[in-house]
Amino acid sequence: MSKLYLSFFLLLAGVSVLAQDTTAPILNKSNRIILHFTDTTGKFMQLTRLLIDRGYDIEMKDRELGILRTKPSPLRGGYAFSDQLEVKTLFRDSTITFSGVTYSESTGHDFVIYQVRNEVSYSKTMYRNIMLSWEELGKIAELLKPAFITYSTVDVTRKAQRIESWYRRHN
Repeated sequence: MSKLYLSFFLLLAGVSVLAQDTTAPILNKSNRIILHFTDTTGKFMQLTRLLIDRGYDIEMKDRELGILRTKPSPLRGGYAFSDQLEVKTLFRDSTITFSGVTYSESTGHDFVIYQVRNEVSYSKTMYRNIMLSWEELGKIAELLKPAFITYSTVDVTRKAQRIESWYRRHN
């Protein structure tokens, strides 16, 4: 009789494991936040105002293509004044996709200052600026009050790129 109870318990445990919600967000290595809405009417202007209120300057705004991008702006909580975040959004039907790029400065072995560009993504082992940028994108996303949020990973071939500083090129 106890074997019957044990097998019944294991059967129920197996079914509950298989019946887990498959739409749960998978954050690890995600570099896109996708906001889902039932209606995106007015969200373009709402997001524009929200970004301006949070201290971002709009670099590109095209309502017809559904593109809204900010200039690199100082990162809240960054290590240095040179730590910056660029927010990129793309409107499609009933979704808004968020992505971002962080910029920081690094000194090379020859004491030349280089600007380092990184794609914003979620990972527990990444640099602090990337995690701060991911959290900022999440805060902005939550302020828009979407129906639900999903995450995705888009392959970016050049995740980190060293750019020679303006000072080095012009002096």
